[in-house]
Amino acid sequence: MATDVPQPVLDYLTAARTVTLATASSDGTPHASTFMYVNDGTSIYFWSRPGSVTAAHLQKNPRVSFAIDEYVEDWNKAKGIQGDGDCRLVSDGDEVAKVVGRFAEKFPTPSSTASTASITFFKIRPFSLQFIDNEGATTHVSPDEFGMDFHRQQVLS
Repeated sequence: MATDVPQPVLDYLTAARTVTLATASSDGTPHASTFMYVNDGTSIYFWSRPGSVTAAHLQKNPRVSFAIDEYVEDWNKAKGIQGDGDCRLVSDGDEVAKVVGRFAEKFPTPSSTASTASITFFKIRPFSLQFIDNEGATTHVSPDEFGMDFHRQQVLS
């Protein structure tokens, strides 16, 4: 599936550092949190404490929505990704080791080699992705109407 996603989208996904994840409890109570992440193609990995609201929600309801973006002063340079997917606990030891290695490469802090015993890793498998990319596009901001239209492309569905 990731091979169908345009390379600029995969490049943006790899370069960005945080994902804002929206979860919901089994009764529909929403919750949003921002996490550092790494990716493998379109699959997104993040870690959370086992007792967190996010982990509790995912245990009961693996459906998520997410956004990856950053604020820019010039809206004509705005980029981002919005998506929906399925999010599950990563329990395979080899996959966890691979993800830890990716985190150590992307976030080489002194603690990147510390124990991961007190955290859990999750994997988001997107089933829908939209890429917002205003760079190079002519965007018109109307003096009579608040806001603007962002150029978006459905890149995975």
